[in-house]
Amino acid sequence: MSRVHYCVGVKCDYRLPLGRGNLFSQGKGNRGTMESQDRIMDGDLQTLGLQSILKMLALSGKTGTLFVHSGPETLSISLRKGQLMALHEESYIKSDLLSMLCLINKLDPPRAHAVREASQGNLQVALAMLVERNWMSAEEMQRRLEFAVTQSISHALRWVDGRFSFHRQLVTMESRMQPLDIDSVLLEALRQADEWEEMGEASLTRMTVARWQPEVSNDVRSLGLSQEHIEVLCLANGEVPLQAMAMVLMIPEARVARIMNHLLGLHLIEVVDTALEAELQQDLSNIIIMCQHKLAQRRQNLVPDQHLLGLIETLSQCINGLLIHHGTYAKSLRGRGQLPFTEIVRYLERRFAQPLQVIAKQQYPILETVTFTNGQLDCTEIIYLDKLVKGEKLEEFYWEAVLGLATFLRTVFSTLLNDEVGNSHTGRQLNYVWKAFLTEIDQEIQQYQLYRAHQNTQQIRSRNSETVFQIGQGRSSVPQGDGNLYWSPETQRRSI
Repeated sequence: MSRVHYCVGVKCDYRLPLGRGNLFSQGKGNRGTMESQDRIMDGDLQTLGLQSILKMLALSGKTGTLFVHSGPETLSISLRKGQLMALHEESYIKSDLLSMLCLINKLDPPRAHAVREASQGNLQVALAMLVERNWMSAEEMQRRLEFAVTQSISHALRWVDGRFSFHRQLVTMESRMQPLDIDSVLLEALRQADEWEEMGEASLTRMTVARWQPEVSNDVRSLGLSQEHIEVLCLANGEVPLQAMAMVLMIPEARVARIMNHLLGLHLIEVVDTALEAELQQDLSNIIIMCQHKLAQRRQNLVPDQHLLGLIETLSQCINGLLIHHGTYAKSLRGRGQLPFTEIVRYLERRFAQPLQVIAKQQYPILETVTFTNGQLDCTEIIYLDKLVKGEKLEEFYWEAVLGLATFLRTVFSTLLNDEVGNSHTGRQLNYVWKAFLTEIDQEIQQYQLYRAHQNTQQIRSRNSETVFQIGQGRSSVPQGDGNLYWSPETQRRSI
C-alpha cells in the first residue's frame, strides 16, 4: 500500500519521497503531465477517500489541481484557496445537452443547431451563448453547472479502487461557474450517493441506455404520468444514458433509475444493449453498402432486359442479406444461445412468407414463382425466364418482378427495423441511410419508366405513319385536285 503524505493546516507544505514517478502520463484525461516537484500529495483511494481529500484541501485553503483516477474514469478538480473552481470528468459517457433540452421542449431544434455550430461542442460556451441570447437565465446556467459538479463528485465518492494526486499547478479549465463551497458540494453529493446505496443491487447503472418500445405513440400526455416520468420517457426517445438524463433534469441519478424501473414495468421502454446495438447497426450499414456497390455495377449494362435482370438480382441479394441479418438480431431470437438453423429458418419464413404472398396476389403475380429456400428468397425461375420467354414479353415480366421485389424489400426492412430497434434514435438514423439507398433504387426505376415512355411514343408515331401511308395508297386512284383536304402533304409530295 502506498504512503500518503498530508498535513492539515493553512501554511503546511507537502513533500514526497524522492524517486516517486508521475501518477498520470500525458493524455486526454489529465490535462497534461505534472512535474514530480509540483505534486504535493498522492496515494490510493483505499487509504484516503475522496471525501477526506476534499475536506482536507478545503480546510487548508489550497490552490492547485486534484486528479482522481479509477479505471477508465478520471476527475480533474481545480481549486483556488480551498474553493472549487472547475471540474472535468473524463469517461465513456458523452452527452449532448442541447439535444436533450430539445427532447424535453426546453429549447427549439433550430436554436440548438445554431448554438451547437457556434460553440463547436463546448458545453461552457454553449451555456454562455444560451444566456447571452436570453434562451436561458444566468441563474439556471449556474444551477446546471453546480449540479454537473455535484453529480460527478457523487459518482466518484463511490469509487473504492483508484489513485489520486494533488498538484500545486492550477490547470486551466474553462468554466463559467461561480466558485463553490466544498462542504456544500460534498453534502449534496453524499445525499445523492446515499440514494444509490438505498436502492441496493440495482440492475440499472448510470451508463444504462433505454428506448421506447415500438408500441409507444408520440403522445405521452395521455398516459397519466408525472412530469418527471414524462420527461424521462421523452429523453428515452433519444436513447440518452441515465447519467445524462439526471444531468439535464437536475435530479439525482437514483431517482431517474426508479422512474426508469417504473416505465420498464409499464412496458413503455426497454433497456438497450449498447454493444449489440452497435454491432447490429454496423451489420445493417455493411448490407446497405454492399447493395449500393452491386447497384453501381449493374448500371453499366445498357441493354434493357439485362438491366432489369441486374436489378432483380441486386434486389434479391439485398433482401437475402437482410434476412440473414434478421436471423441473427431478431429480438425473439436473442439471449437463447446458439439456435438450430432450422428454427431460424422457420422463424424467417413465418415472418416474411405471408407478406410476400399478399404482394404477389394483390399486385405482382410474377412473385408467385418466388419461393423461400432455407430462409432465403429463391428467384431462380424469374432469373432463368429467358429460356421460356423472349422479346417484349420477357421485358414485361422482368419489369413486374423489379416492382414487386422493390415493394417486398421495403416491407422486409421496415419489419426488421421495427422489431430490432423500434421507434428509437438508432432506428431513425438507420432509416435515414436506408431511404438514401431506396432513392437510388427509385432512380433506376424512373429511368426505365422514361425509357418505356419513349419506346411507347416511338411505337405510336410509327403506327400513325403506317396508317397515313396506307390511306394515301388507297386514295391514289381518286382524281387529284389542288387543295384536296384529304391528302396529306406527304401524299401530295409522293403524287408529284
